[in-house]
Amino acid sequence: MLQRFSYQRLLSLSVALCLMAFLFMAELQGWTAYRVAPPWDKLIHASVYGFLSGLLGWGMVTYHRFWRLLVLMAILGMAHEWFQSYLPGRMSSVWDWLADVCGSSMVLFLLALSKRKEDSTQGQLYQSP
Repeated sequence: MLQRFSYQRLLSLSVALCLMAFLFMAELQGWTAYRVAPPWDKLIHASVYGFLSGLLGWGMVTYHRFWRLLVLMAILGMAHEWFQSYLPGRMSSVWDWLADVCGSSMVLFLLALSKRKEDSTQGQLYQSP
């Protein structure tokens, strides 16, 4: 399993961690205080958390533990909404958190399917006599 780890995966994990830190720092600085119309803000939530989940999921070597990553992303989204509730001019919403979880779950589901297919085709290559 270690031989499948690459620098590209390390880079994706590093970028994901930097993006998570940026999300919280941008909230503190007030950079995300602009308002987006109500249906479109959920799309932005789902897109950002989907992208973040994709980076973290691609950095993982196997698909077997994606459910742990989904729980981690749900906790991160909840922490982000809780953090917003203490900032002036911001409010937290369960609907924003659900959009975060939906975006993460869609991307992780697609990534798990692609990694499962990749693992099965590699297994077929090694099983031939």
